[in-house]
Amino acid sequence: MNGLKSYALYFAWVIALCGLLISLYFGELLRYEPCHLCWYQRIFLFPLVILLGMGTYREDYNSAIYGIALAILGGLFALYQIVETYIPALRVQALCGEKSSCTESVFLLFGWISFPILSLAGFALIAMLLGMVCVRSKP
Repeated sequence: MNGLKSYALYFAWVIALCGLLISLYFGELLRYEPCHLCWYQRIFLFPLVILLGMGTYREDYNSAIYGIALAILGGLFALYQIVETYIPALRVQALCGEKSSCTESVFLLFGWISFPILSLAGFALIAMLLGMVCVRSKP
């Protein structure tokens, strides 16, 4: 467990980097247009790659404090996107846009893990790892 704590910032960066690469692969190479909620999640994910990458390179554990805020906000958008697929009364058309629908499953991993679930899991793991970094770096 101590080894995980010492590399937690690095692992959080790797998860954010994987999310960025998956997002860009589906958006730019496969030409799937993301809904507005996916764009909001990207807004919080993409800076995490830069912030955590610089923090890992410079061994600056204070970057975890800023990263937690981005991970929590991105996770809240992912959670809302998951909830709105199961509770249609919460669905707001302006958030999803006209061309793409948040309820369409473009990608299913193992037949049930959609992009919003994968996004929430990624943001939750990043927040957990950065929380470990914050606890570790306190005197």
